[in-house]
Amino acid sequence: MKAEDGYRALGMLELSSIAHGYEAADQLVKTASVEYVTAQPTCPGKFIVIIRGSISAVTAALERAAQTAGESLVDTFMLGNPADAVFDALTQEFPYRQVNAMGIVETWTAASAIVAADQGVKAAETELVRLGLASHLGGKGYVIYVGEVAAVQAAVDTAAADPRVAAKLITTTVIPSPSPQLWDLMKDR
Repeated sequence: MKAEDGYRALGMLELSSIAHGYEAADQLVKTASVEYVTAQPTCPGKFIVIIRGSISAVTAALERAAQTAGESLVDTFMLGNPADAVFDALTQEFPYRQVNAMGIVETWTAASAIVAADQGVKAAETELVRLGLASHLGGKGYVIYVGEVAAVQAAVDTAAADPRVAAKLITTTVIPSPSPQLWDLMKDR
C-alpha cells in the first residue's frame, strides 16, 4: 500500500478497551473522510485503529475519537507524509536480503513503534523489514531496520530520540553482521 495523493497522513489510536476501541473506530470514519488501514483487538486486550487520509481529516478524526475513547486511550499519533516504507510494513511487504546490520527499537506501545519506523527510515538510508504491533507481544511494538552499520545506528538513535518514542521506549540494539539463521528465523514468522 503506497501513500497516494490525498492520503498523505497516517493516524493511530491504541486503546485499553476492545469495546471502546470499536466505538472510537466508528467515530473516526464518521468524523472525517478517512480510511481504515486496520482496526482490531490485540494483546493484551487492547484495540488498535490505524487510519489514513488527508492531514486535516486524520487530525480531526483523531481528536474526536480520542474524546470518545476517554480514559481507555493508551497512545495516539498522527504522521503527516510518512515514508512509503511504513505503509509497506503495515501490509507485511518486507524485502529480505543479507545485510551488514540489523537495528531494533522496542517500545511499550504499538503507536510509538510506528513513529519510530517513520523517523528511522527518514533519518538514514535503511530498509524497514519488520514492524510488530501489539499482537502476540503483550501490547508492545517494535521495528527492525537493516542496512550498513552506521546507517542502522543512525536510524535507531534518531527513532529513540523522538519524544513520542522516547517516552515509550523499552530498549534498542544494533546487531552487526546478523547470522543467516537469524534471517531464516525472521522469514518464518
